[in-house]
Amino acid sequence: MAEGHGMGGGVGGNGSVDVVVVGAGPAGSAAATTLARAGRSVILLDRAAFPRDKPCGDLIGARALAWARCLGVAEADLAPYPPLVGALVAADGGAVDLAPRSALGRASLRGSDARVIPRLVFDAALVRAAERAGAELRRCTVREVGPWRGGPDGGREVTGVGPDGPVRLQARAVVAAGGYGCRVAAGIAPAPAAASGHPSGGGVGLAEPPRGIAMRGYFRGVDAPAGRIAFCLNGWVLPGYGWVFPLPDGGANVGVGTLVRGGAGEREHLRRLYERFVDDPASPAAGWLAGASADGEPRSWPLDLGPRRRRLAADGLLVAGEAGALVGPLTGAGIAFALDTGARAGEALATALAAGDLREPALRPYARAVRRRFLPWLRAEGVAQRWLTDPDHLRALLAAVRPLPPAAPLGARLLLHLG
Repeated sequence: MAEGHGMGGGVGGNGSVDVVVVGAGPAGSAAATTLARAGRSVILLDRAAFPRDKPCGDLIGARALAWARCLGVAEADLAPYPPLVGALVAADGGAVDLAPRSALGRASLRGSDARVIPRLVFDAALVRAAERAGAELRRCTVREVGPWRGGPDGGREVTGVGPDGPVRLQARAVVAAGGYGCRVAAGIAPAPAAASGHPSGGGVGLAEPPRGIAMRGYFRGVDAPAGRIAFCLNGWVLPGYGWVFPLPDGGANVGVGTLVRGGAGEREHLRRLYERFVDDPASPAAGWLAGASADGEPRSWPLDLGPRRRRLAADGLLVAGEAGALVGPLTGAGIAFALDTGARAGEALATALAAGDLREPALRPYARAVRRRFLPWLRAEGVAQRWLTDPDHLRALLAAVRPLPPAAPLGARLLLHLG
C-alpha cells in the first residue's frame, strides 16, 4: 500500500533485511543513513531513477542544511550554490529588504547557512550519502506492505514491482517515507482524538488544516535582488504567497502556493495565479522577470500541510516526513522536518532492533518525541498563516518592522530557518 519517489539500481528477486525504507526523498534517505551507520541492513526503495526532479521551491533552510551535513552530504554537492545573505518581503504596501547591512547584522547570520539548491541535486546527494553509509538503493514501486507478524521472527512483507519484475522483501521493520499520499502511512488506522492530544498518543495533530497546492517554474536571466529569497504577499495572492528564489548565474526558482479551496478547478486556478504572478505588471516578480526566459514548463504539486491526526508508529513500522503531514502551513516547507524525523525514525528502529522488540509500544516514544518537538512549531505556523491572510494585518506588520534596525537580521534569520 505504498509508493516512493525515484532512484536507480535494479531490483531482482526476493530478500530479507532488517529495515525496508519506502521512499528515497529526504526523510527516507535520512532514515536509511542512520540505520546503516548503526550497522543494520537497509534497503531503500524508490520508484524512479535518480537524479529526479521534485517540484519544490528548492529552499534548503539552515536547519535542513545542518542535517544534510550531519548525514554526510558532500560539501562538493553544496558548493555551487552560495549561502543566502538575507530575504525580501514584498506586498501591496511596498517591500522590506531583510538583508543585514552592518557587520553586526551579518555576524548574526553566520549560523544561518541556507541555500537554494534544486531538488534534482539535493535529493540525489542525500541518496549518495545513504549509499556511502551502507544502505542499498533499489528501484521499486511498492504496492503493499503486509500486516505485522508477531513473535521473535516477526516482521512485514513488502511487495512491489521493479524494472525486472515483481519484488518481494521480508523486513523486520519498515519506514514509510513516501511523501504526499504515501499509502503505507495511510494504511495505518488514524489515531483517536484522545491519543492525538495526549503525550502518550501515537498521532500528530488535532484540527485538520487545509491542504495546499503550489506551482513552480525555472527562469534564466532574472534581475532579482542578489542573494535574497523573495516572498511576495500581494493581496491577490493571499492566502498563499509567491516567491522568487535565486539560483547561480542569474537563474531563479519562481512559484506560487495557495490553499486548496475544495472546488473542481483547483489546478486551473493555480495556473492562472502563477501566470498572473509571472506576467502581471503589478506583480513584483514581473519586474524581476522582464528580461528573463522560462527554462522548461512549470510543475505543480500538492502539500499535506500539518499538523494532522495521523499515526506515526505501528508494530514494526514508523512514519516520517510528509507521509506524516509534517509540513509547515506557513510556507509549505517540509525538508527540515523530513530530515529530522527520518533520522529519528532510524535511531528509534536501531534501538528497537538491538532490544529485539519492534512492537508498537516500544516504538511509541518516537511518535511522542516527534509530537513534542514539532507540534508547537506547526501550530504556531498555522496561527501565523491565518493571521497574515488578512491584508490589513500584513500591512501593519510591514509598517511596524520597516523602521526598526534589528528587523533585517531577525527577519532574515527567521525566514532562513523555515526550510
